[in-house]
Amino acid sequence: MPKIHIPVIGYQQGGRQMLVTAMSPVDLVRMVSKPEAWDPVKTSVHGNRPRDPKHLQGIVKYLVEEEHFVLGAAVLYLTSKEASFTPAELPGVTTESDAAKIGTLSVDIGAKFDIGDGQHRIGAHEHIVSTRDDDDPVLDRLARSGQPMIIVIEDSPKRRAQDFTDLQRNVKTPTASLAQSMDRRQPINRELSELFEVVPLFNDRVEYFKDNPGKLSSKLFSFKTVRYVSGLLLVGNGYRSPATMDKAVNAKFEGLIDSNADGAREKLIEFWTALGELVRFADIVDGEIKAPELREATYLTSAGVLYAIAFAVYQANTGLKIPITDAVRALDKVSFDRTPKTADITTEDTVFAGNLIDPETGKLQAGRTAWETAAAVLLTVICEDPHINELLEARGLSKEDEEVDQLASESA
Repeated sequence: MPKIHIPVIGYQQGGRQMLVTAMSPVDLVRMVSKPEAWDPVKTSVHGNRPRDPKHLQGIVKYLVEEEHFVLGAAVLYLTSKEASFTPAELPGVTTESDAAKIGTLSVDIGAKFDIGDGQHRIGAHEHIVSTRDDDDPVLDRLARSGQPMIIVIEDSPKRRAQDFTDLQRNVKTPTASLAQSMDRRQPINRELSELFEVVPLFNDRVEYFKDNPGKLSSKLFSFKTVRYVSGLLLVGNGYRSPATMDKAVNAKFEGLIDSNADGAREKLIEFWTALGELVRFADIVDGEIKAPELREATYLTSAGVLYAIAFAVYQANTGLKIPITDAVRALDKVSFDRTPKTADITTEDTVFAGNLIDPETGKLQAGRTAWETAAAVLLTVICEDPHINELLEARGLSKEDEEVDQLASESA
């Protein structure tokens, strides 16, 4: 039978012949079989999980928009009847004791690769190939690129399915904090990294490797928390999906939404600087106490409390035109101390009773409703501050006015 010959690097892993190579995505999509749904009863095909259209379109968007793209290797299968590997004898290249052997993979013409891992990547390539004209620059870029492949000679469909499970088990997904802080394409991530060098409160106190700093950690906040708090300060809570909120926040630094990058940057500096001047945080900045002590004594390092503060300040600034620094300083009268009680907790014990704090257990409540309700309480505190009252009265408002009440009720 006629063969096609592909240059590869061969190696053994787990007792099986594996080969590494790359192929133009334009050619590859013509040589893969359509993934079939996983069915443990079938023995003729190993099957795949259903394709996620949203994930696939996300890869398409990435390939279209990012010129310097990078995609990991897809794992593809052929049977021992369809393919064979022949090591090459190359002058000056020792292969007898090396794990890797350069050679040629011979594949029957008409044979199709079975996708083990990477169906969404290959599906994205297929979408671009089938929907773009020949002279399209995106298609041209794809044609000049290589999609890395790990080809496994394996006859058993069940063994192929087991490989998929093993591959997922042995991959550690990065924390959101680490992934976000490394993603330099998003303006907010770049801005925060620069902000950390300017604001005293941050001084080596941001955790990148965990999304929740441990009890004894010297870090105050995770990057993920700082990022979301900053987003709430800039655009509020009107976005129900992380993707749409990210778009709105990033647009602030691209000059696409009602303020230029300098204005957004200044707001972040004002907020985080003022937060660092609150009595409890100021003790950290001055070196009077350490992060674990603050965490044990107060609720200030809780993500929910920080979300509530940011959203209350956003509403005060956007809705009532109260300067960010003044709004944050007005919260210095709030006691953020942890209550020692574990039952029958009331607002006399903490302003967060019934919103962020479960009155029956004393435990912090997770979820949007909890911190939004807490934000309404903090907004009221801000509006009751004498200095803020003067600012409101200068504009013909007071804390009892309908405009102020409406903001608080919308927050709740």
